[in-house]
Amino acid sequence: MKKYVILAIAGLTVVSCNKPPLSEEGVRSFAVSHIENQVGYADAVESFYAGASSELKVWTNPAWKNKPADFVFDDDNDGSNFYEDSINVTLHDVYLMGQHANVMGTIEYYIAGVNTIHRNFSGIVTKEDGKMKWSRFVGVDHQTLSKGFLWPSTDMEGGMNAYGKMRSAMMNLEFEKAKKISDSLVEADPSWATAHLGQLQYHWVKRDVESLNATRELAETKLDGASRAEAHFIKSYTTDRELGNYHLEQTLIFAPADPMVRVWYAWGQEDAERAVDILEIAWNRLPEQGGVNNMLGYKYMAAGDMDKAKQHFEIFVRANADVPNAYDSYGEYYLTVGDTAMAKQMYMKAYELNNNWTASKERAEAL
Repeated sequence: MKKYVILAIAGLTVVSCNKPPLSEEGVRSFAVSHIENQVGYADAVESFYAGASSELKVWTNPAWKNKPADFVFDDDNDGSNFYEDSINVTLHDVYLMGQHANVMGTIEYYIAGVNTIHRNFSGIVTKEDGKMKWSRFVGVDHQTLSKGFLWPSTDMEGGMNAYGKMRSAMMNLEFEKAKKISDSLVEADPSWATAHLGQLQYHWVKRDVESLNATRELAETKLDGASRAEAHFIKSYTTDRELGNYHLEQTLIFAPADPMVRVWYAWGQEDAERAVDILEIAWNRLPEQGGVNNMLGYKYMAAGDMDKAKQHFEIFVRANADVPNAYDSYGEYYLTVGDTAMAKQMYMKAYELNNNWTASKERAEAL
């Protein structure tokens, strides 16, 4: 299943012997074709839903300590999630259980010739209305198994999910959105130090030194239950860049695989090749994350590798099609390589997505 993972549950009851059992050949054909056809945007929607049982349960990224949930059929699905160029499925095992089959395999997703996501999965295929469909699906992305993440120190219900959304907004330069989420988290759990991260980033970008210092000092009063990584990351939000870089380096010691920490640290590196090395580890952790690909694009441009830069800007746009900064950055790439027509198109797309991006419109009008 696209962006879902299916848990094979033992003990499924074999249904009536009056119905013919599933065949291994048929199950293999269905499993491979259903997953590999999840490309092409809107063209993939109908067949995607056709292969999902009305009782389908999915488990998305179980490494994030969440739970299996009922699959939601979205009548307004425009196919924007099916943005990859191609998908390759390798099946490792098919175990037949009459009208059910447990399928285990690997899925590899490709964008611009780059294998972004490597997912191992297990799922249950069953017969419904005479057709094969997924009834359970769990998958674990290789990237999510990385250790050394900046985990938040909160037990608040729904906190992990909201924390992830805040971080994503921060890395996509959607600072108003990140601050709004941050404000709500601070209100919901006043003892949670890293709930302030969205606020800190917002004040940093706005160069509001007074608010930045006040917010950091407030967050520092909540560090008793926080990890060392959280403490150092919060302290890195200072106008003293030497001190800030020290705390970022300390954060990397305790959260070495965290993409956001690496992006922030690489941003200040003048040596482009060193920055790329720092960011590649972040990319291995989250290969389709906007902020990671954006920073890699710029650092590869600085290093003179325009082909690599284009790949990462393309991944940024394809996997984050509703993020204005993706198009603004791609516009800068096209301007750098001398394609003013594409640069103008990208700048205007950024403005169309969010008319607060007036700088993008101004760049387009200047071409």
